[in-house]
Parts: sequence; C-alpha cells; structure tokens
Amino acid sequence: MNSRRDFLKRSGIIAALTVVSPGIAKGMQWEYDSGETQPRILPKKLKKGDLIGLVTPGSSVSKEQLEGAVNKLQALGFRTTYNESVLSEYGYFAGRDQERADELMEMFTRKDIDGIWCVRGGYGSIRILELLDYDLIRKNPKVFIGYSDITAIITAIYEETGLVTFHGPVGISSFSKFSIKSIEKVLMDPKTTYSYPYRREKKTKDNPEFDRYTITGGLAEGILTGGNISVLDSMIGSRFEPDFKDKLVYLEDIEEKTYRVDKMVFHLLSGTNMKEAAGIVMGAMGDCNINDEPRLSLKTALDDLLKPLGIPVAYGLSFGHISRMITIPTGIRAAFDADKCRLELLEAAVI
Repeated sequence: MNSRRDFLKRSGIIAALTVVSPGIAKGMQWEYDSGETQPRILPKKLKKGDLIGLVTPGSSVSKEQLEGAVNKLQALGFRTTYNESVLSEYGYFAGRDQERADELMEMFTRKDIDGIWCVRGGYGSIRILELLDYDLIRKNPKVFIGYSDITAIITAIYEETGLVTFHGPVGISSFSKFSIKSIEKVLMDPKTTYSYPYRREKKTKDNPEFDRYTITGGLAEGILTGGNISVLDSMIGSRFEPDFKDKLVYLEDIEEKTYRVDKMVFHLLSGTNMKEAAGIVMGAMGDCNINDEPRLSLKTALDDLLKPLGIPVAYGLSFGHISRMITIPTGIRAAFDADKCRLELLEAAVI
C-alpha cells in the first residue's frame, strides 16, 4: 500500500523534486499539508473571453454532443477550440491511447489555451496515464475539469505534479443554473472561503438514493481528493494510486449494483490508506440501491463499511452523476461538518 511513495520519501527522491523551477514560480502557491512534499500549483482563474480547449480522453462523442458542449461553454462567455481528434473513434474509445494522450498534452502546452474541459467521461482515461508528460503539465498549469472516468486524470495530475484539478461538469452535462453558479464561484470568482450550497435533485423525492444523511457525525478538515469509486478502485496498486491519508475524500458513482459498490468501497478501504482519511464525503449515487435477492440496501452497506472507521462521513451531497452538481477542487483544503452535511472550501482554488 503506497509502497512506492513511502520508498521515495525515505530515499529523499521526492524531497529533491520539490525544488521549484524559476520558470514556473510565478503565479504558484504551495504548502506542505499532512506530510505533503509535492509543491502545490494553483491554476489561473477563468474569465469571460478565455479560450477553452475541448478534449475527449475517454469515450467517443458524436458531432452533436460536441456542438452541444461548445454552445454551453460559449453561453458562459468562453471561446472554444478543439482538434479533429476530439471526434476520433477506436472501439469504445475516442481514438487510440496515444492519440488521446497527444490531444490532452497539446492543450496543456498551447500558450493560447486558458483552460481544458473534457467533453465526456465514459471509459479510457486510465489507459493514457502512463503516456502523459507530467513535467510539461507542471510547467504549463491551467484549469482542467471533468468527472466520472476523468477521475483518473484528475487524481494522477494532482499526485504527479501538485496542480489543483477540478471534479465538475463535462461538456455533455446539463449545465443547470445550480452547476453554473458553482463553476463561477470556484473557477471564475474565487473567495477566501466558500460554503457549498445543497439542492436535492429534481423528481427524486421518493428515491432514497438521493437522500442526504449523516453516517458518522463530527468535524473534519483536510485536502480534498477523490472522485468516481469504480475508477479509484481500478487505480489501486498502480503508481497513480491516490494518497488518502488525512485527506477529505469525496466519492461518487452511478448504475452500480449495491454489492458492487460494497465490494469497491471495501477494496479501497483494505487496499489503500483510505481508512486513515480525515473524513469521507459522498455524493448522490443514482441507480446504486439495486441488488439481487436477498437485498441489502445501499445505506446499510455503506453504514456497515464506513461507521467502523470512526471518522466523519455523510451521504447525498450535491455532486456525482446529477444535474445539480458542484465543482470540487482536488488539492484544496476544506472543512466538513458531517452532522450538517456541509462542505466548505477554506481557500481559493485558482489565482
């Protein structure tokens, strides 16, 4: 468990890597929280008129889906650009692995690009992690946003470079008024602190998957990390396995039977240092309270797994595969009140 990271710390290799290049010192902010030795990089905030590069690092998209993403971002005041490769197809991927990696790297290295937005998730991001040039990403920091399958890239970039990344709507998301307000508060008009609002998803009154409740009460504070449960599960044992110790871990998923959620959460608890997290913040997990007979509810399964940890845990906050979605920065310190199901950023995520 995290043996590679522990070895590097003991050998002093990571400490040597924390020397900041003069070429990237401008506009950078870093600190050493919870034993972190990776310099933290805050990207520049987005503003109207900025050029957003659209990428498809996972599954393929249709021309109509791409046009929809362009229209949504333009409605926010951004300009957009993309390569022809954004519409590539290779089986269930948006092109071959190297093609998708090259597309993403070009957007990071292009000086005219202000931010990078994923058009969709699907599956495939994990396959390009070894093909990305993290040194170039570190030297060309900018906002990178997506969720679901994009969890792999969000966490890998932060772990490898210290660049703060964002779990938020992809191009094919609905961009509800609630989601747009969160995008603006986190990426465009940052404050020193920001308490996330809550809105229950529409037409879910009688669906317990969208209830908001406390699993274990208490207060916690830590650096945010996390994302999609199934993607995080698939990263266990790789060099990109996230470090959860003393972190506020945010988790979400969709359309996984209860026993599969149970299995993946158990695997994360037993195969990583997630048991040492400061707290666990769970989003609304639609179509996950489903199982074959005999049934075990999602709420009971999560209680069984997470209550024994003795750390603050709450379920049903406004993120995940929902239309009313907040934008969460990986790499930013936050406070969590599990009794009130409230999450608050304690610092700005962009500069």
